[in-house]
Amino acid sequence: MTGSQSGQRGTRVSGPVSALFDELPDLPPPGSGQTIERFRRLWALAERSPSLCRLLEAHHDAKSILAEAAVAVPDAWRFGVWAAGGPRPLVLEQVCGRWRLHGEKAWCTGASLVSHALVSAGEGDSSSLVLVDMSAAGIELLPSSWMSPAFADIDTRTVSFDIALGEEDVIGAAGWYLQRPGFWHGAVGVAACWAGCASGLLHRVVDEWRDDPHALAHLGAIDADIWTMRAVLAQAAAEIDADPSDSATGYRRALRVRHIIDTLVADVTTRLARAIGPGPLAHQPELHTVLSEVDLYRRQCHAERDLQQLGSLCHRQHPATGAASV
Repeated sequence: MTGSQSGQRGTRVSGPVSALFDELPDLPPPGSGQTIERFRRLWALAERSPSLCRLLEAHHDAKSILAEAAVAVPDAWRFGVWAAGGPRPLVLEQVCGRWRLHGEKAWCTGASLVSHALVSAGEGDSSSLVLVDMSAAGIELLPSSWMSPAFADIDTRTVSFDIALGEEDVIGAAGWYLQRPGFWHGAVGVAACWAGCASGLLHRVVDEWRDDPHALAHLGAIDADIWTMRAVLAQAAAEIDADPSDSATGYRRALRVRHIIDTLVADVTTRLARAIGPGPLAHQPELHTVLSEVDLYRRQCHAERDLQQLGSLCHRQHPATGAASV
């Protein structure tokens, strides 16, 4: 699943914006019978560059979402998916028979890089999904408050909207975005990106690994972690392809996979830092940045909140013991 050679140093986001989105050809949609190929390509891209993967995974997720909604769009469009919550959700309302989107949206990755975005409006399970043209009057990119060196080059910031939309721009009415089967398949795809980021960290330093017992023990544990992540993603891909329309099973599967990979990536990063010592982190700026990006990227996992949801599903199925079926 890696598609990389030992010692590969990785790539930062650079060059013309239009070229960034050509780094990865169209991916097989999840549930198409080729889900494992989708995960492999995302993994390989994350190995190369967490920043580039963070940008392009959203673009390809948007294309899958639009295909699920049976909406055709030009190939030249470059997408963001901005569906994170915030203190003041965007408002989508009908005014004089037309839709109007207004308010501010936080966590808009690629704000100045994309041509279009899929944006959620409203709160939680009742949110709607709309397609916006970033060249439209009434869209303002607010000053960036991003302070971390992680993902600094893919421009995540808050965007202000006050725009009119047509009926064709409302991709999914209240609840559609979160309730569709593909939502949880996409969540597993993001976990494949986290795993690829961790594998890429290893490729950046493995040629300089110390030949001492403790360092080698960490390397062995990291190898087992990476193998486990490949196996988990392969199993998840096979299950998705076997029954792509089962949202309930997809939800539980995604919670399991994301927890497993979040935990294993944490083990990889901790062991890697303990094995290589402070030197590379202090003197190789890119390594320090990529390590920060790996940790920030996997915080898309909701940690204990997701585990609570998974535990509740287990308990409802087996209330006497809380045990999950296998």
